[in-house]
Amino acid sequence: MTLIDRYLVKRLLATLFKVLLALILLVCVIDLVVTRQQDITRYQVPPGVVALYYLTFMPTILFEYQAAAVAILIAGLIVLGNAAQNNEITALLSGGVSLGKIARAPVITALLLAFAVFFVQETYGVKASETHAAIKKEYFSKISDHSRFGVSWTNLGDGWTCHVLKFNERANSGQDVYLHAIHKDRIEEIRARRIFWDRETARWLLEDGRWAVFDQKREWETISRRITQQPAPFQESPEELFALSKPAQAKTALQMHADIERAKRLGIPTQEHLVNYHLKFAQPALCFVIIWLAFPFAMRLRRGGVTLGFGVSICVALAYLLIFAVTAGLGYMGKLPPPVAAWLANGVFGVMGVTLFYRTPT
Repeated sequence: MTLIDRYLVKRLLATLFKVLLALILLVCVIDLVVTRQQDITRYQVPPGVVALYYLTFMPTILFEYQAAAVAILIAGLIVLGNAAQNNEITALLSGGVSLGKIARAPVITALLLAFAVFFVQETYGVKASETHAAIKKEYFSKISDHSRFGVSWTNLGDGWTCHVLKFNERANSGQDVYLHAIHKDRIEEIRARRIFWDRETARWLLEDGRWAVFDQKREWETISRRITQQPAPFQESPEELFALSKPAQAKTALQMHADIERAKRLGIPTQEHLVNYHLKFAQPALCFVIIWLAFPFAMRLRRGGVTLGFGVSICVALAYLLIFAVTAGLGYMGKLPPPVAAWLANGVFGVMGVTLFYRTPT
């Protein structure tokens, strides 16, 4: 690294740390005052739990709220804007240093930040998300959710398909159950009043139903027997069947990929989860993409100082979030392929940033 590189990196990292800290504190204070203050008082949440709640909330701020990317943009605009305002960049350009060489250190710093964000997201972020959800459930969600919904599982063991009209995921039990399997020489059908997961035997158990077999060898004669209580004819656990119900933030990219592949084999829709999987990579990459916007804006807004640079950063962040929300929403609805839905906003801003960078007057 040259003297110029070290100088810019040192100023960029120092400013980045301050901006990140300010953004995290700002979001935490707003969340505390607007959302959690009454609940903390009402439920008498201990101070230590509140502190842990916000410590585990930090990955959400950094990754989902894109605070890391916004911080690198603000830091870049402040550092480069000050350098342009003080004629430091003009002096370098006059001395024969190209804009590309000036940009080298900040761009590499942003790239390393993107990798760091991904690494933290895959390690501390996953554990923090689980702890954060557990605290919310224990201290801030006093009303239990007993909502019931219908589920269908296809491609189960031995060719079975299961439909449950009313299912309680918390209790791992359901009512009004219908199972069927089509074999070469017979068709099997089960109707039961209840199904539930028995932890002791690690099996699904059926209660109060009837198992019918339509046998081809007997000219499709029906053989039926009553069910009082017996194991279901498939062995997939609730963790396998409901793997995709766990939030994406609480799983690593490898875990998400494995869960998606398993869900595909079971015939469970995976469009939304494929979008979230690609977002695991696209969101940290924004740190590298957005730094390219700092140079052209800093050069063009050199007279506006820090205030104007901060305002531009907010406008750029809002524009990105708007495009991101639209493309991700289209991906969830199946209107865009998952990779396109996750990366399109980055692509738009990347092309815009590189284009403006090479058109920056020197």
